[in-house]
Amino acid sequence: MSFQNGNLYKVEKLTKSHPHWQEVEEALNRNKKSTIPYVIEELYSVSWHKKPFPWSWTKQFKPKRRFFFHGTTKQSIQSILDNGFQTGYTKHGKMLGNGVYISYHSNKSRNYAPEDYLLSTMIYAPNTLVVNPNEKLDLSLINSLSKNVDAIEVRTNAIVGTWTMKNHEICVYDVRRVVPRFIIKLG
Repeated sequence: MSFQNGNLYKVEKLTKSHPHWQEVEEALNRNKKSTIPYVIEELYSVSWHKKPFPWSWTKQFKPKRRFFFHGTTKQSIQSILDNGFQTGYTKHGKMLGNGVYISYHSNKSRNYAPEDYLLSTMIYAPNTLVVNPNEKLDLSLINSLSKNVDAIEVRTNAIVGTWTMKNHEICVYDVRRVVPRFIIKLG
């Protein structure tokens, strides 16, 4: 499938010889040891020629290539590129509140990718509450926290309510703070 360019961005299909291919593939396979290695079938770069949000690429935000993944469908990808992420009508859980859920581990995101499409995203959330392994986050605090922080990041083995997190993930509350960087079709 090819993706259309938009007013703010350009989508370019990359070849296996492109320098980003190996970098993305290595990040994809940063998973639990029991996970079968993933192979990229297609890789697209999303280049933003206009700032996707007002604070993009300033002294405040110099995106580092730290990969977080979001599983979705190919139909949703074009909508996300054109309109940004949307929240409020998710089919899945909202343990950390109403926001965009992104995982450091691609195997978690692949669970939400019925057609094997993942987005690799850039995040600007300087006011993030990080819950480290074995630390606890009370579920009753999440609603008030979501109004006072940009995101909640839970690391593997953090405890949310009574649930021990199996994957490192983040919930970003302001959808403008999550910007697609790569579109990945897994083989």
